Parts: sequence; C-alpha cells; structure tokens
Amino acid sequence: MMSLQGLAPILRRMLRGAVNPPKAKRHHETVTPTASSYYEGMPGDYRWFRQDELVRRCVLVNAFFATMNSGFETVLEATREGVDPGDYAYVKERVDRANKAVNLDQALFVAQVKRSVYGKAGFEIVLDGDGWPAWLLSLQSPRLKPNLDPDWRLTGYGYEGRDGFYGAGEVLYFVNLQLEADMEGLSDVEPVRGGCGARHDLLRGNFPEIARSLRGPYTVLKLVTPGLPGGEATRAVGELARV
Repeated sequence: MMSLQGLAPILRRMLRGAVNPPKAKRHHETVTPTASSYYEGMPGDYRWFRQDELVRRCVLVNAFFATMNSGFETVLEATREGVDPGDYAYVKERVDRANKAVNLDQALFVAQVKRSVYGKAGFEIVLDGDGWPAWLLSLQSPRLKPNLDPDWRLTGYGYEGRDGFYGAGEVLYFVNLQLEADMEGLSDVEPVRGGCGARHDLLRGNFPEIARSLRGPYTVLKLVTPGLPGGEATRAVGELARV
C-alpha cells in the first residue's frame, strides 16, 4: 500500500501541475531595462555594465572562462573507506538529469556575471512535484539579502524588503569577494566607477560638443596645381588666400 508520503508528489502534480509555482512573482514590469532607458536611473555598477563597453567585455570574458570554457562534470567521492563510488552511479545520473533540467551551465554563467556586477547573485530553487529542482529563477540581486541570526548562522533570505521570504535551502546563492561573515560581497565594477564616469563625460558629452563647435568656423580649401606654370600657381594661391 502506498504511504501518504508517496502520495504527496502525485497529488501535487494533479492539483498544481508538474512544477511548483515560484515565490517571486512577476508584477507586469520588466526587470531588464531596454536600450532606450534612462541609464542615470540604473543602479551605479549595473549602469556601467550596460553602458561602458570595456566593463561589459571584461565581465563577460571573465564569466565565460570561469564557467563555460571547459564545462564541468559531476564526480562521486567516497566519504569513508570501504565505499565504492561506482555502486552509487545512479546518484550521479540523477544529479546530472537535475543539472540538465535547470540548465546549470547557463545559471552559473549568469551567476558569475551578476556577482561581478552586484557582489552577489541568487536563484530561487523551484521544485517539481517530486521535490527535485526543475528551474532556477534568477532573482534581482539588489533586492536579495541573507538573514543571519546572532551567531552568524544563515536562517533564510529576505527579498523585496521582506525578511524570511525564503528559507535557507530555497535559494542557490553566490557571493563575490566575501570579506566578512555577513555573506555580502563586493562588486568588481566598484574600483572603476570614477573612470567610467569620466570616460562617459568625455566620449559621449565633451568630445561631440567640441566637434560640433569646431566644425562651423573653419574651412579647408585645397588647390591642385600640378601642370601649372610656376607664376600662375603662385598667383592662384594668392587669390585663393584672399577669398
């Protein structure tokens, strides 16, 4: 006879479908501003990732070589003597299927990009009816905050200003350059903020204005004199100079 525990996944699939709904909901807004957006209104480091070509290229190249260059392979390791990992090959097969289902390669690439920009990245682990990961929902890093107890133990994650929105095991979380125990990282874009601002002012503000101001009052005249006698060439140059 099937137990209630065994019936639970079947009932979930019948009542709610094969995949559970995510906690983070979409409320009719886009989380990726279009190219026509107001860049100055974007979070500082994200703005330069979007607008500065050098920042964009460096972050993407670093993420590619860190996650996509050679891929990865799951490996079973024995935790004690006398255990043959080959006897548990079915575990590796199940883990590989889960990795494929959530497109883990792509998720790791996105995580590396976002933690370079924001200092941290997180994904809601959306489960299927059997309790296995079916989807990694990318969360907005500025709205995600680890919740810690007085002993620095992780108790969950706050999201969109709501502490405890997620349990500790409901988010796949990555930190960049974590120096303290607060699970908050540092952005790789932070040291070049000033340079990005200066480059932006020069390339998109000052230089176009200088080009426009210099274009009007100056005229370049070219006189082709090959084949003219020396006297006529000199006279033509003099007349042109008086124009």
